[in-house]
Amino acid sequence: MSDFAGNEELLQDFLTEANELLADLDNRLVDLEKAPEDAALLNAVFRNFHTIKGGAGFLGATELVKLCHRTESLFDRLRNGHLALDPKLMDLILSATAAVRDMFGDLGGARQPQGAPRDLLLALENALDARPARAAEPAPSAAGAAATTATQAPEPNWPVLLASIAAGAVTTPPAEGRAAAAPAQTPATVYPSAGRRASDDPGVEAVRAGRRETDKLAIAKDSTIRIDTARLDQVLNLSGEIGLTKNRLTCLRTELLSGKSDAQTLRALDESIEQLDLLVGDLQNAVMKTRMQPIGRLFQKYPRLVRDLARTLGKEIDLELRGEDTELDRTMIEELSDPLVHLVRNAVDHGMETPQERRAAGKPEKGTVALSARQAGDHIVIEISDDGRGIRPEVLRRKAIEKGLLDAESVHGMDDRQALQLIFLPGFSTKDQVSSVSGRGVGMDVVKTNIHKLNGRIEITSHAGVGTTISISLPLTLAILPVLVVRLGEQAFALPLTMVREIVRLDPAQVQSVSGKATVVIRDQVLPVRALGSMLDMPCEGAPGYGVLLQAATSDVVLAVDGFVGRDDLVIKPLDGVKPKGIAGATLSGDGSIVLVLDMEALFRDAPAESRARLFARAA
Repeated sequence: MSDFAGNEELLQDFLTEANELLADLDNRLVDLEKAPEDAALLNAVFRNFHTIKGGAGFLGATELVKLCHRTESLFDRLRNGHLALDPKLMDLILSATAAVRDMFGDLGGARQPQGAPRDLLLALENALDARPARAAEPAPSAAGAAATTATQAPEPNWPVLLASIAAGAVTTPPAEGRAAAAPAQTPATVYPSAGRRASDDPGVEAVRAGRRETDKLAIAKDSTIRIDTARLDQVLNLSGEIGLTKNRLTCLRTELLSGKSDAQTLRALDESIEQLDLLVGDLQNAVMKTRMQPIGRLFQKYPRLVRDLARTLGKEIDLELRGEDTELDRTMIEELSDPLVHLVRNAVDHGMETPQERRAAGKPEKGTVALSARQAGDHIVIEISDDGRGIRPEVLRRKAIEKGLLDAESVHGMDDRQALQLIFLPGFSTKDQVSSVSGRGVGMDVVKTNIHKLNGRIEITSHAGVGTTISISLPLTLAILPVLVVRLGEQAFALPLTMVREIVRLDPAQVQSVSGKATVVIRDQVLPVRALGSMLDMPCEGAPGYGVLLQAATSDVVLAVDGFVGRDDLVIKPLDGVKPKGIAGATLSGDGSIVLVLDMEALFRDAPAESRARLFARAA
């Protein structure tokens, strides 16, 4: 039975607010490390711990209250000038926030949290008992006091707020869809604490390992979203307009059925249909906007990640965030969390040099990793760039051969752009030794797979000694999928438009056989040809006459099809109870016929290479 039976909604409200406070706290701590004398930051961190402690006390989470109280007391001494903030003390504070996050994981599973590690509590007590490190500073000037006061917002009264919710004074969403823990928060399993590798502290590592499944469960439960009421008002207004237009169409239908078909009635019908089309389009856009969230909520956890990892690796790195206000579909933000963690960690571990290496290369000792987002048309572009050592294509080629991932002929036939894509191969790593951070060859292949599941694409540009930029392009939403509709015989198939590079005529005379595989040369690039009919095991008559140049795996591929229907925007419906090979779902076209949506990743993964003889066997 749940430890919070009867208080589930109160628990979820606390977790939603407290997770946001903890994420804000992490970023403030990173800033505070750069400006340890900043009184406003010290006060803000103190208030965050105090507020979390108050809510935890109302829920009876004794162990969480104990940890927050000790950390809060530590900051009270810091802001009163009785202690000085140094790197060792900051490591201890960050370890405390990691333990708080672990406790949130227990609360997300509706269980009272376990106590913090004993050595952590003892270290906090020792820090509190330390002798004063500096004299109290003079009272701030009037201007300074005013600045500090301006940053201090009234603290929420957790007992009053939660009691009001329980009494129905404040409305909340239904419990079934409430968040157990915000997914944009950083799980403690990601970060080493106290400036050392997690594996160096068996006690802390054991606690973290035991809570990983709880963290996953908590993330899976998060299905709520905050929406600006202005956007809901827009949806309501458009719904009313559509209702009026529907009534007008009903009247016109009655007139037509009664035999009235003069030019004025038909013109009114055309106008009403056009009006309905515009309103439905506006409503669709308005509903899509209700799912949009600023990507800054995802970005907010990375300053702490970069800080901890850089300290572990002995590097000096600044993280620059840009475009935090850029909005993206909420579901996509959740799915981007793990891929971006991999990419940011790789930029710090693989991309950035140590201060000594940077100094020897004539660079500043402190490197920079930049994480940015911007909207480009109907897509969002996210970039992770660094000014580190860059990637050498020849090193990637050699490693791919050494690890037996590809044969020498295939690897040496790649240009530098294609060679950079080798890092996405499963099992690929340039590290000679496995560490707690990297070297096992997992991660980058998962990154590409997850990005493709979001109907996006990922590209790499790098210059040795200058740096690397990884660019991710994603559609604004997953609710509507832009597709290219192709034809195989009489059946229509849709494939994601983000994969399409070009449409070409497929002349049998231009298709050659290289190593037994069908290939075609497009702008001096030799590309493999794959027949959609063969990949789907569908019998077809006649030879394919067209090719779709697609970006897939580590190289481009030409997909042979019979013809095209055109571009469209589809709402995909899953096929319940069945899972045809290479089919992700289905939808209906404007004429009512079924269009099958292709799962191109699955098709390319499972289908064998195409020979020229098989490709044109249908034409014989």
